[in-house]
Amino acid sequence: MIWTPGPGKKLFSCWLLIHAILMVFMIPNAQAKPQSKTLPFSIGEKIHYNVRWEKIKAGNASIEVKPFTKVRKQKAYHFKLTAKTTRYVDLFYKVRDTLQGYADETLSKSLLYKKNCRGTEPKEVIVKFNHKKQRAVYSNFGNKNVPIDIPPHTFDPVSSFYKMRTLDLKSNKVLKFFVTDGKKCFLQKAKIVAKEKITTPAGTFDTYLLVPEVQHFSGVFKKSKNPKIKVWISADKKQLPVRIKVKVLIGSVIFDLVSAS
Repeated sequence: MIWTPGPGKKLFSCWLLIHAILMVFMIPNAQAKPQSKTLPFSIGEKIHYNVRWEKIKAGNASIEVKPFTKVRKQKAYHFKLTAKTTRYVDLFYKVRDTLQGYADETLSKSLLYKKNCRGTEPKEVIVKFNHKKQRAVYSNFGNKNVPIDIPPHTFDPVSSFYKMRTLDLKSNKVLKFFVTDGKKCFLQKAKIVAKEKITTPAGTFDTYLLVPEVQHFSGVFKKSKNPKIKVWISADKKQLPVRIKVKVLIGSVIFDLVSAS
């Protein structure tokens, strides 16, 4: 995306940036320690967020756990995320995205990823995982890219949201994340730096504050002086990401938890 001085495009480019961060950067590797055998989520769970740039509401997103399905004859979790910009934002950059992740029933790896965009930039993305060959193949509207290498236990952007919630945050002061969207794969690190109490539209939470490294990110991060991402995870058995805040050259963009059921 080309960064122009117009405030509209800056705002909505940053919306897309945060949307990508929410789903991509929290991908744990095999070294991360699971919290327990009891998962912090179940079939039918729905989580809702709103997103704002400083004090301006830019859109909302929701993510849910669908019933089990099958991918290439394997039983699979089915996770679905939808994202939508407000009417005001639509005038500049319209987002109507649906992302679907499919992970094996042990939550050890992803099997399939789909991304459907019907806004300003239409996409019909499918990422197929071949764990025997340790490769992932990205295609958009049927046009395939060259396969990329992936490490063991790699997750798609949506499934990673749920895998992250199974980790024992108290025992992992530094988390390591393998990140892939089907186009590239790299090791991302995040550090647990504090415990904080914060308030969102969903209520007040005791949280763990995570700060990921940002040197691997491109676009607005490279153009910003001292960019920073902060993620607050609820310090309870649900381990919900209740707030995500990104500080870049155009200001702060914030995802806040609205409800979880």
